[in-house]
Amino acid sequence: MKTQKSPTVRQTFQESEVPPHRCISTPSLHSTSRQQFQKKFGRPIEEYDSVKRAAESIREVTRQNYYRVLPGYFLFLNESPDQVIEQRRKDIGSENYEEAERYERKTMAYANALLSKGQSGRGVSGTVGRIQGFFANNSRRYSLDMRRLKLPKARKVQKYSPSNEELRHLYTIADCSRDRLIVALMYQNGLAPVDVSCLNVGDLPVEEWAYYEKSRSKTGEIFRSVVTPDIAYELKTYLKIRGNTSKGEPLFVGRQGPLDNQAISGIISELIEKSGLGGNNGFKPTSLRDALEDALVEANVNHKIKEALMGHVSNIEHEYGGQNKLIVNVVEAMKKAYPFITLNGLTRISTDQHVSKEEFEAMQKEVNNLKRTVFRLAHDYPSAMTDEEIDKEMLEEEQATEILRKAGHVVKLEKDGSFSKSKPNR
Repeated sequence: MKTQKSPTVRQTFQESEVPPHRCISTPSLHSTSRQQFQKKFGRPIEEYDSVKRAAESIREVTRQNYYRVLPGYFLFLNESPDQVIEQRRKDIGSENYEEAERYERKTMAYANALLSKGQSGRGVSGTVGRIQGFFANNSRRYSLDMRRLKLPKARKVQKYSPSNEELRHLYTIADCSRDRLIVALMYQNGLAPVDVSCLNVGDLPVEEWAYYEKSRSKTGEIFRSVVTPDIAYELKTYLKIRGNTSKGEPLFVGRQGPLDNQAISGIISELIEKSGLGGNNGFKPTSLRDALEDALVEANVNHKIKEALMGHVSNIEHEYGGQNKLIVNVVEAMKKAYPFITLNGLTRISTDQHVSKEEFEAMQKEVNNLKRTVFRLAHDYPSAMTDEEIDKEMLEEEQATEILRKAGHVVKLEKDGSFSKSKPNR
């Protein structure tokens, strides 16, 4: 059974004052390359007709990536977007080989320049993809042939898959329910920051073990997932703190509005740094998704179900006798994996250990009885006091101790069962 703690006065205050973080990117200048672009060409990149055509039929997240990535390319070319498209139109009709492949050569030169500055091959590949999209979305005839470009595929920093203990620590130090919900979703449902930023109120069921599905922003594939007890608890708490919300409005907001994928990544990155785990090479926000995949493997979840949970495959309902049977299999798989990914419930167990609900409740009862016995002996309370009376005394003492500690006092339990308080030396 899972027992949730009531929020402290400090937690309640912190959650009403949600950290601001960054909001959805707007056309305002937020990066050096965009500032340099506007200074050189006289207006923002999103105002050029060629950029409007390239971005009109793509997702908002990809559109923002265009605005972020392309300014550096045009600065390198020393040509505005509209000038580039006009020149490309002329080049592809030319019989001159060098003119026809002008922008293939310049794009390869730009990619090599990025590599020389220390960018990874994977990062440069993403940038080249945005450049190719700019040309192709203006006209298929303008597409670049980049097959001759060979980029290193090895990772500069090895992927890091954090342990359950590390992620429980990350979850514990998050100081508001919004951030804890983000950690739980990225770890237990394998969502990438961009997927989290696209969630709206009403997308997630509030019931434990409820099934839901969404399309991944990156690939468009459907990922199927389940609301774990941790997610359900934090979601209810967060929605209660937010107050009146309307279905369809962005789920995650800061003081300045909805949070975009960079803001979500920033929240997790700050928690990683704050937790002291930042020294682990390769530990980044997407590592939470990698940790879920490892946990599903460790829990011996069926490979096809694992791929469905990670959003790698779609349309597998026919392999499981229809949608209803697939949902049953997905929910059962998550229940099987939950002991490996729990954040605020069961302690982690190995595949060789099986603890039933009844056994867990019995252990919990035994621990509570032991706490009461120690408390009774420390304060010399009469044996006639009921468990309810002891529990009330324990709670009042915990609350008083917490208030003193917040005021800066050092609180110690003396041998006679009394508490002493003192101010630490400054």
